[in-house]
Amino acid sequence: LKQLSDVRLAFFDEPTTNMDAARRENLATQIGNIKHFDQLFVISHDDTFEGYVDNVVTVGADGGESEE
Repeated sequence: LKQLSDVRLAFFDEPTTNMDAARRENLATQIGNIKHFDQLFVISHDDTFEGYVDNVVTVGADGGESEE
């Protein structure tokens, strides 16, 4: 359990819901500036974050198969 307490991890699930474009961009900038976590995960249908993150994983259905 001690090892897990040192894990610095954050998840943002659909953080831009009901935001206008300016607020989405501002939030993406602020999340991109966070430095005190080892890993940040943003789960979103919004492509605003693509320019602010290191990696993007896209999952979608194409005839019943997932894409990555």
